[in-house]
Amino acid sequence: MENRRQNKMASLLQQTMGDIFMKDIRDHVGSGVLVSITKVKTSPDLSVVKFYLSVFGTEEPQLKVDILNATSYEWRRKLGSELKNHLRKIPEIEFFLDDTLEYAQKMDELFKKLNKGEED
Repeated sequence: MENRRQNKMASLLQQTMGDIFMKDIRDHVGSGVLVSITKVKTSPDLSVVKFYLSVFGTEEPQLKVDILNATSYEWRRKLGSELKNHLRKIPEIEFFLDDTLEYAQKMDELFKKLNKGEED
């Protein structure tokens, strides 16, 4: 369970990284690809932050997330320059694909099939 400090820091990190993505994301994933931060989780000691991303406009969203992970040092540097007055130590960054929407669509389809089977 995350405490108030972790939640506050996660919110700050999400806002800041979102601003950085708006400026610099096209150079890494290409134009026409939309990357949105859906959730941020921090470790209890704030040394690691996990960004969960939704990626739209591409057939291979996991590939785009892998590209971001390969350049995580650069994103960490940009985050550090933005938050140098707020944090003592800039956390390590990890990116993950958030597949919540796809999971919800699959579950919705399954429920529709079940309901259709009951009606017949």
